[in-house]
Amino acid sequence: MRVVDLVLGAAAHAMLGAVTRRRRAGDDDGDDARGTEAVRREREQRLAERSGRTRAERALRAAKLELEAMRATVKGENDDSRDGDGDASRASAAYAMKPCGTFASVFNRRNGTPRQPSLVPLARGRVTLDRRVPSSALEGLEEFTHCWLVYVFHENTDLATALEEDGKTGAADGRKSTVRGKIRVPRLNGEKRGCLATRTPHRPCPIGLSLVEIVRVGDRTLDVAGADLVDGTPVLDVKPYVPYSDCIAAARAPEWVGNNLTDGDGPLAVDEVKFTEEGDAAVRAAWLRRRKTSLYQSADEFIAFVVQALGRDIRSYHQRLKMNKDDASNDVDWRVSLDGVVIVYRQLEKSVQVRGVADAL
Repeated sequence: MRVVDLVLGAAAHAMLGAVTRRRRAGDDDGDDARGTEAVRREREQRLAERSGRTRAERALRAAKLELEAMRATVKGENDDSRDGDGDASRASAAYAMKPCGTFASVFNRRNGTPRQPSLVPLARGRVTLDRRVPSSALEGLEEFTHCWLVYVFHENTDLATALEEDGKTGAADGRKSTVRGKIRVPRLNGEKRGCLATRTPHRPCPIGLSLVEIVRVGDRTLDVAGADLVDGTPVLDVKPYVPYSDCIAAARAPEWVGNNLTDGDGPLAVDEVKFTEEGDAAVRAAWLRRRKTSLYQSADEFIAFVVQALGRDIRSYHQRLKMNKDDASNDVDWRVSLDGVVIVYRQLEKSVQVRGVADAL
């Protein structure tokens, strides 16, 4: 517990410091005398601060998860010594499950990971089985073209809250639950829908389901394409895609879910992804430096993947809204990590320009 307390304290201190610095920077936003260069430097500073906050949030989340695991262990030991209380006990039961494998992805961060599977067909990934799962579990999967991946949204900022016991977040102790009922839908430009009517990772139970293409079945690995999982995702299960039962010809969905919007892909549409001469050379050189560990066979294939990944606006609703109101948004360098390469690009309305690479986000 002492270790958990120390981690929680350090993470909270780091987050408080980042927020304070951001507020101080924000006090100068109304100063019209600053030049474009000053605005650019401030934006880069805010991006760096955001990266620091993200690291602090991860440390805090890991500590909270460790604390919840310890609580669950203690509760389980106590429950073993007494009988259950019928339906009420079953309704609030928690089911601890160990992942059957871990997913290695070309998406190293949540930012830039596709919002749906198959949006980036060239997205590569690999499931490596946990050592407790025999390799024979994969036998026969090569006879299928696609499979479902069931997994945990382990990078959720609210994961620890979702895993807390009802008694910790319910009305019994006067604290309001932070489980989201509605979320902003990216393709509806921020319009809200119930979380269970969307594919949001922020769910009462943070479990994901993605349909992917099977590329290769190894001894203890499964290579797939078109995945929308972030690197390190715990995989709970792999299920073959069976067309006769999984494909419902008469199924229907709202227009905003499909590709029937009048503007193609709504506010996420990107008409063009192009590279500057320097950007193309830098990306190719970056791929060459890590070709031995890359999931792509050539620089051309990797660049094609980058084009697909940036083919839809990966910025959040709030980022898009803010940048659209800012005249200096054309000079902002955005960064996204793809297959271990930090791509630097600029976005002007429906056009993306890849300008180079960076050492870190």
